[in-house]
Amino acid sequence: MNSYLLNRTLGSIRPHTFHVAQTSRLVHHLEPAPGIRFASRQDGGQRAAAVDVHLDSEEHFAHRAGVNVLAIDHYDGRFMVSGGADPSIHLWDLETRGAELSHVHTSVASVTKSSHEEAHKHAITSISIYPFDPVPSTILTTSRDGTLKLSALAPAAITPVHTFSLDCTPYTHSLSSHPASPLLIAVGTSEKPVRLLDLRSGLSTHGLPGHSSSVLSVSWAPHRPHILASASTDNKVILFDIRRGGHNSAIAALDMDDAVGLVPPHCAPPNHQSRPAFSPHARAHNGAVTGVRWTSTGSHLVTAGQDARIRIWDASTGANTLVHFGPRIRNAASSHLAERTPLVLPKGITGAGQETLLWANFNETDDRGEILMFELREGTLIKRLQVPGLLNQPRFHRRPSALSAGRINTLAWRGNGASGAGLEMFSAHGDGTIRSWVSQEPLGEPSETDETSRKRKRDVLDEIYQAFRQ
Repeated sequence: MNSYLLNRTLGSIRPHTFHVAQTSRLVHHLEPAPGIRFASRQDGGQRAAAVDVHLDSEEHFAHRAGVNVLAIDHYDGRFMVSGGADPSIHLWDLETRGAELSHVHTSVASVTKSSHEEAHKHAITSISIYPFDPVPSTILTTSRDGTLKLSALAPAAITPVHTFSLDCTPYTHSLSSHPASPLLIAVGTSEKPVRLLDLRSGLSTHGLPGHSSSVLSVSWAPHRPHILASASTDNKVILFDIRRGGHNSAIAALDMDDAVGLVPPHCAPPNHQSRPAFSPHARAHNGAVTGVRWTSTGSHLVTAGQDARIRIWDASTGANTLVHFGPRIRNAASSHLAERTPLVLPKGITGAGQETLLWANFNETDDRGEILMFELREGTLIKRLQVPGLLNQPRFHRRPSALSAGRINTLAWRGNGASGAGLEMFSAHGDGTIRSWVSQEPLGEPSETDETSRKRKRDVLDEIYQAFRQ
């Protein structure tokens, strides 16, 4: 890193190159921060000031029955919303922490079924923040009560303002953040078609047929606001063009056996016959597909299936890139259907072609509380993160998995850490806690306060001064 500082000062590298080198280093130094806790007001927020001095002896819960979903606002990453199995929804101001690693976040606004008659009645299944407001003002949530709700965020309250009745169980939803977004909410449900809801009219518009079973995950293309990817328990991943109607809207299906993809006729070798873009027999995984996500540039798709595989697809051709992530991946089948997706780090965090993804391993009977960090294009394991303290609990493996700290239901990324101190990640756990992961100096390396580190920095400055004199 000192060589980057020197080269940046001398002007031999661009500022962006230095930025990417620094953020890549921070990603690789991500570590658990057990001193950072989250306590909802009904669970302990009123006594937050008192528990700071007894941080190690207190247990804090964001949602008593388990944290199902998290979302962070797109603009400055200051606010996070969480949804639980209670069902309750909480808003958190992440900037209240500053840079210290011992802090109790308390919810700044909440809504529960007892606090508002229009609130969700059953567990929250997905949550997002309306992406077009600089200051978060609206959130979208789905629940096992068969509804999608729009709720207004106020300084001290979350107020439901509109309800879409779906008459089925919604598992996920997605709203495109593209400037040309049609403002349609795509919803994956226990029914076969992907549902489209119109924010302008407040009505359901139409469905996108193609799947033969429940849809667990949907994701809009970041570069084309009319293209939608969906993943289902029928083992398929289908791409839709919402400008088309009926069965014509399904324009492509990913095939795990296709490593070549669609080849344009003018580029195809002699006698080459390309497969049809959409085939009802194409399978993306040998098991239910629990998640689909685009990379931030739209160049690739990332899918996760209950065949214990994560697959990377070339979005332009539909080819399976055959990236192998090894035998560490676990994504067990469960009777409790839910979206489970890899967290793909956004553009600009790492260098081009060196994208990073994080995967929270899941096993119905033996949740170890581990997060695997991979290089996306090559499948190389970068780091293995573990929830601290689980191995020291002698009765951990006898606890119900759905209510264990080892069960990580979702991950959320914050690109600018507290007070600009670094990068942060948050994980939602079955035991009702939200845990933090922050960039820290690894053990064994000198810290910034060590005399050797200060001397090394002085030497770098001396070299810079000498270069200026020549």
